[in-house]
Amino acid sequence: MKTLKKLTSKESFAILREIESKKCPNGVKYSEWREERDRLQTEAIRNLVPEVGLGCTVCYYSDRRAATVTKVISPCKIEVTFNQTECIDYYAGDYKILPELEGGPKVFTKRRNGRWVADGQAYKDGVLLMLHYQSHYIDPRF
Repeated sequence: MKTLKKLTSKESFAILREIESKKCPNGVKYSEWREERDRLQTEAIRNLVPEVGLGCTVCYYSDRRAATVTKVISPCKIEVTFNQTECIDYYAGDYKILPELEGGPKVFTKRRNGRWVADGQAYKDGVLLMLHYQSHYIDPRF
């Protein structure tokens, strides 16, 4: 899945959606097909190109916060701002993500392994950013 040219955000997401929509062909062992699809999907996620307005998720240890990309500083550095949310059921973890933004921007950098990590933090225990989905969840046990 190596690409020679720079992809746009729409092209990179189209590649991911194409991989996710593929079905297991007949005559192929499912576990082998699934392993290959998961590998391609992980590579496609790491190659996603962010754009302003893209919904994303900031992942803390057991919590997730919905956010939106507000500025692309460079191909390897972006700013995101949290979305406002409306709690529907705290203990069930149901939240409605609103389009309004709140708080100051947070800066994330893309590391050599393709992961987006909060600026100044180590990858191992750092705050991660997921560009391929937008989700909000606050763990009620803490």
